[in-house]
Amino acid sequence: MYQIYITLGAKYCRKSRKYGGVSIFVHETLLFSTAEFNEFCKDQDLEVCAVKLHISLVLCILCVYRPPAGKFTYPLSSLDSILNQLYTNSINIIICGDININYIDNTNNKLQLYSLSASYDLYRYC
Repeated sequence: MYQIYITLGAKYCRKSRKYGGVSIFVHETLLFSTAEFNEFCKDQDLEVCAVKLHISLVLCILCVYRPPAGKFTYPLSSLDSILNQLYTNSINIIICGDININYIDNTNNKLQLYSLSASYDLYRYC
């Protein structure tokens, strides 16, 4: 049996409700730093945490959760502010998590997210 050693790299825990939040775990052999974005976290609207992996390049992993019943305006503007702080030509950004957008239909929320992502040279791969 193999043992995997991981450490908690970053987290945000909800304050107003029981259960929930976001976290990123990192293999213990990887060099990383935590990027703090707690000022943008708002329970039931946007929960986010991030780590920067310092490997042969700098890779920022951003974990995002937007509850399906939450408003979309606050998460979108906050994500824009976060990406504005992170974005440089020397950093690679991966956004993961659950933004709770219907990607099948061409909704206004989907188009706004695609537009924001494209402005930071981020594109959807799956």
